Amino acid sequence: MDSSGSTRSRSLPRSTTVSELAQYLALTVALGGLQFVWSVETGFGSLYLLSLGMKKSHVSLVWLAGPLSGLITQPLVGILSDNCSAKLGRRRPYIIGSTVVVVLCLIIIGWTRELTGSRPLPTVWLAVIAFYVLDFAINCIQASMRALIVDSLPTSRQDAGTAWASRMIGAGNVAGYLMGFLDLVRLLPFLGSTHMQVLTSIASLALVATVSITCYFTAEIPLARLPTQLRTSDSSSGSLRALGAIFTSIRSLPKAIKGVCQIQLFSWIGWFPFLFYGTTYVAHLYAATHTGLGGDDKNADLIEKGTRAGSLAMFAYAVSSLGFSVILPLFAYSSASRTALRQRGARTDTLSGFGRIRQVLHKVRQVVSISLSKMWMVSLAVFSVAMLLTFVVSTVRGATWLIAACGFCWAVTIWVPFSIIGETISDYNSAERSVRDESRGDGYIPLDSADIPMEELATGGRRSDNSQLERNDVLQRSSDAGGLSAGTILGIHNIFIVLPQFITALASSLIFAFFEHANGLEPENPDRQHAHEIALVLRLGGISSVIAAYYAWKLRH
Repeated sequence: MDSSGSTRSRSLPRSTTVSELAQYLALTVALGGLQFVWSVETGFGSLYLLSLGMKKSHVSLVWLAGPLSGLITQPLVGILSDNCSAKLGRRRPYIIGSTVVVVLCLIIIGWTRELTGSRPLPTVWLAVIAFYVLDFAINCIQASMRALIVDSLPTSRQDAGTAWASRMIGAGNVAGYLMGFLDLVRLLPFLGSTHMQVLTSIASLALVATVSITCYFTAEIPLARLPTQLRTSDSSSGSLRALGAIFTSIRSLPKAIKGVCQIQLFSWIGWFPFLFYGTTYVAHLYAATHTGLGGDDKNADLIEKGTRAGSLAMFAYAVSSLGFSVILPLFAYSSASRTALRQRGARTDTLSGFGRIRQVLHKVRQVVSISLSKMWMVSLAVFSVAMLLTFVVSTVRGATWLIAACGFCWAVTIWVPFSIIGETISDYNSAERSVRDESRGDGYIPLDSADIPMEELATGGRRSDNSQLERNDVLQRSSDAGGLSAGTILGIHNIFIVLPQFITALASSLIFAFFEHANGLEPENPDRQHAHEIALVLRLGGISSVIAAYYAWKLRH
């Protein structure tokens, strides 16, 4: 291997002296900062817009920004970054540029009233525009970060990489909801005079810090040094070619990725109402269960306490998610990680102390671990049950327990699908490189770019039981899918995540508008009524999750 490292197209960060743990942290920490920002938006955005005077039915339409930006931004940014020729690499220019936009939007959201002189209509419109632009920028960062993880890791480490990504996301969730629960104006008055101002300031600082770490310590290979199969022949019509490549790739997705997209389509019909209205649901329950206080919008203390109760419930969910994201990867496996686990557990060389303990743990994991698809199915079933239990739960404590239980489901949702997709992309591209090297008669296969069991080294890294026809078939399918470029595939996957948000945003808006007109007179306990309306949307998501669980049961990976 030459000193330039041109063959290390799938190597992790630049310093070889840094531990593997530090490498994973550097690669994924920006997702934690991004999740902090997103938790601020989803956890407190609805309450903030309601405080500006918007109706719930209109707030639901504002959250169409998420699916609209995801539908356009992630696929387009994915394939454009696949062909970006900047010296910084393919993904980092998009990450850095979008981070600047996110920070500007957060500042505008925090100081909306000050920027408009507290005039009602301009204030609402400026906040809505800022949230829309914020969603576009967040999706750009997320698409580039997910693609960067796939680019940087070989097949056997995709599972570990996405597991660490889920842990960083869990940590970002915990930090975001914890900040919402604390009295930030009293603790950090120099960052703003309102809770939202301090919250957006902290989110901006967290994002800049974590993105800086990832972009500095993660080395990318510029497009000019990548194999010619990964480059576009004509960059002058990049956007048009990108749109065409997206639709072409959808038709030729590998079966495993098609299955993941199908599951996501139904599961996220349940997740979006939970994420956007979970805090509001508990806040209304809190107000409704305090006799003599429910529905009194003039009681600022009640509103503040209700918001804190909602934040506490979501904080419990975030802590639960973070805990499960640490534990669950120890008891689940993908096909590649299962092979590596068996190899580690089968070692018979002389070990002592901690080495023997690790060997025993590897053997235990072989017995008790389950497949990623089965764990995904279980999590979807649990989420469905939790949402349907809103039929019988009517207290803040009960709602808090239900929301906290969903932390298990969220830990799986942000880990398993990306692990399956990342491993599939890496496996296909490794197979393509192997077949291409064989066709050239090139006996050298870099060990950091392909995961080759030791028993296969004698055959040049090729499985002896694979026929030439099977290898050519893998190559053909990989070529048909556009080389399975990470940005393109993850962008397509995101389409199936954001489409459900169109469905839930429109459905919830219609439900809220129906009750607004049907009630006519002010109900006796408006907070109880508002909680009932949100619970109805959550239950519809629970029913959809049952369908997603069925497709997860059918998924074979």
